[in-house]
Amino acid sequence: MTVASDSFQLMIKLNREMAEAFKEAMEGKEDIPESIKMCSKEGNLATVDDITWLHSNKKSTPAFHELISGCELQLPKPIETPRNPELEARIQRLKAEQEEREYRRMIKNVESTKRARIQEDSIGFQLRQINRQLLAILQFVFSVAAGFMFGFFGVQFMTGELDFGFRLLLGVICSLIIALAEIYFLAKKLAEEDEPYVPPQPITDGWRDVVYYIMRPFTS
Repeated sequence: MTVASDSFQLMIKLNREMAEAFKEAMEGKEDIPESIKMCSKEGNLATVDDITWLHSNKKSTPAFHELISGCELQLPKPIETPRNPELEARIQRLKAEQEEREYRRMIKNVESTKRARIQEDSIGFQLRQINRQLLAILQFVFSVAAGFMFGFFGVQFMTGELDFGFRLLLGVICSLIIALAEIYFLAKKLAEEDEPYVPPQPITDGWRDVVYYIMRPFTS
């Protein structure tokens, strides 16, 4: 963890022109601060206050940005404070738990698929599938036959005696309509069974839990 230093100070590495300017400003003056005397050598470091002194004590001094245009600026490095070992251990533990939860969530569908394949390979599952298919075929046959019987006999009971050919045509039409409807619903049902089931994933925010467990001792 890094924090800003309280003694933040910009340092300027002097070039030859700047050092000569300090020498000219110190000529004929007494009680010169030691920090200013150090600025008479090329390569030494000067502060902003030293540049301000130079600007105040030397005639025809250019602007500040022109003075430092050929100099190197040095910024102080932030102070690094060691992290609390207990807090670091807790963060690492919570990260490991979160990664474990993410891994289990990723392989959950894989394990479900493996279990489904094992069930499909069993004899009981195959027999149940055969029974379902036989029931669907019998339902289709009975529905078509019932439609034919309705058109061939039922209409005659409601309207009276009809010609045999017309009754046969009505039976075929009714059975054909029911057959098309049965085929449609059967195909729709088979398509729904072929689609893999995707369980809804709960919305979780793992990092929110991490922050909560970290800050809980400090808020309690």
